[in-house]
Amino acid sequence: MLKSRKPSKNSFRYSDGRRFHNDTKYIMPNDDEEVDRLQMQHFLYRNIWNGNYSAPVTEFLERGNCKVLDVGCGPGTWLLDMSTTYQGSTFIGIDISPIFPTGIKPPNLTFYATNVLKGLPFPDNHFDFVYMRNLIIAFTEDEWNTVIGELIRVVKPGGWIELMEGNLEFEGEGACAQVLLGAFRSILRSNSMNPKICSQIYTFLSTSPLLKSFSFKEKLIPIGKWAGKIGEIASQDFCSLFLAVRGAICRVLEDERVIKGCSCGIKECHVGNEVFDKDGKNLCDHENRWNEEYAELVKEIARECNEEKANYRHYRFFAQKI
Repeated sequence: MLKSRKPSKNSFRYSDGRRFHNDTKYIMPNDDEEVDRLQMQHFLYRNIWNGNYSAPVTEFLERGNCKVLDVGCGPGTWLLDMSTTYQGSTFIGIDISPIFPTGIKPPNLTFYATNVLKGLPFPDNHFDFVYMRNLIIAFTEDEWNTVIGELIRVVKPGGWIELMEGNLEFEGEGACAQVLLGAFRSILRSNSMNPKICSQIYTFLSTSPLLKSFSFKEKLIPIGKWAGKIGEIASQDFCSLFLAVRGAICRVLEDERVIKGCSCGIKECHVGNEVFDKDGKNLCDHENRWNEEYAELVKEIARECNEEKANYRHYRFFAQKI
């Protein structure tokens, strides 16, 4: 029987007031604030795409007895939505961080805490539909090939896989967006991750000898009040994302002298690393200054996106196993 891998007391680390998972290169937090962002993001995507998936699997799902796997499910919002809609099918979600619900959930939905990079704990040809999304900041380029190979392995012949991703770039990047996104892209590249992974996904799926009927769709997600409520939610999502990785981005901006370094003279003092004396007193208030400075950058990127009528191009790739 498959069992979840229980997180140890060393599974998490805390930085900038946020909780992160230790055993992964994934740089986003895994706390309640991030769960709220991901839940809001789910409904944004469902509205933009007019549905939860693009692969032609509705007949499978409505017929019942369909087995569905969501890899990197996060708080499980997509699965909660899907399992409630298709109650005759079975849904499984896996994620390295157990931030999914363990109590109240539909009876046809199960979650497991496990790491896809160590192999999916399922037999070959097991699922009718395998789904994965928004993991551009989770895998290196080499790991992407390994993970997609695992998705193909566990899906049944005749079953479908679908990946939803977007490159880390805006159409209509203002000066501030170029600074923050540039720093974010620099962080990914330093971890051997590709901030423009979509072309690699396209190539892998479209040329795999194990797949057929490859297709993809794309949508422009508008960012800013200029696009109404959807644009406002998208802007809020990206602003929350930038705030969530404030420490990591600020360290890049400090190195690039976009944000001034600290002049207090304390060797250990740098952005994202508060220094205290033996009584717990903060020896430098640089964090407050950096917080204010960075918050202004995030406000500016929201203003810019609205002024430039920025968009974020999003893709769904799907194919059927031979």
